[in-house]
Amino acid sequence: MMRLGVSKLAQSSGAWGVCALLLALACLGPARTGWAQETGASEIYPEYQVKAAFLFNFARFVEWPPGAFSDATSPITLCVFGKDPFEGALEDTLRGRTVGGRALVTRHVGPDADMAGCHALFVPASEDARLPALLERLAGQPVLIVGETEHFGRLGGIVRFTLEDNRVRFIVNAASAKRAGLSINAKLLSIASAVIGRDEQVR
Repeated sequence: MMRLGVSKLAQSSGAWGVCALLLALACLGPARTGWAQETGASEIYPEYQVKAAFLFNFARFVEWPPGAFSDATSPITLCVFGKDPFEGALEDTLRGRTVGGRALVTRHVGPDADMAGCHALFVPASEDARLPALLERLAGQPVLIVGETEHFGRLGGIVRFTLEDNRVRFIVNAASAKRAGLSINAKLLSIASAVIGRDEQVR
């Protein structure tokens, strides 16, 4: 059974093994759409549970500039913009986790919120109409902006989730990451379904 097997492996593999395991789960595990309608009885991981696992790993494999943190122990904050599709899955995934000695915390923000302190920002498809203004507002700031709409990367988003054969994958806009001052580890890029703008000159 998938859930039991994952639990046993995570307990025996240590921090790096958990990371690799979650990456494998997100890449290979089938994801059922309509997370809000799931009862929880299915052994197939729902879409947003898989996306929460990905966001955890993005925090592990992305390097922010020193100025993005107030001090050496301040947390890495993963913000969710607008309506939250995770329904607690993101908080469950991050609870008790640390990266480089920094705690991982979640925060929910709206259109008028001060987004200072958000190191990653997930923009669900339900907020698509606000996306252009949001990306313009955060342009050049060290924020890993993650979305799930088709034109997300073209507008300047950094990571876009996709569904391929009912599996959650992601595309990276490397040029947008550079503009934001973010460094994405090659291990994460290697499992992306596509990396765009890798050779683009960043001005």
